[in-house]
Amino acid sequence: MSIAAMIASIKFNDRRNKREAFSHISGSLDNESPGIKVEPVTDEVLQEIREKLKKQNRILSIKMTIAIAISLALTIALLFYFTSKF
Repeated sequence: MSIAAMIASIKFNDRRNKREAFSHISGSLDNESPGIKVEPVTDEVLQEIREKLKKQNRILSIKMTIAIAISLALTIALLFYFTSKF
């Protein structure tokens, strides 16, 4: 599919106009589905989310450090193994 065909497909996508989630864009007003609603969130919930993200990032960085250390150790071991044979 060429780029022009993809652009035409996106431009003339009738399914998008039929979806309820896009009704506010296409001009038809549907009171049941006005799209994405934004609701207020308390500071406590935001703080909990931030703490979970910090913990998740900390665990991810530890895992990445371990993976890099293991791959570096294997690379050095293979380097010494092959250089000692010659």
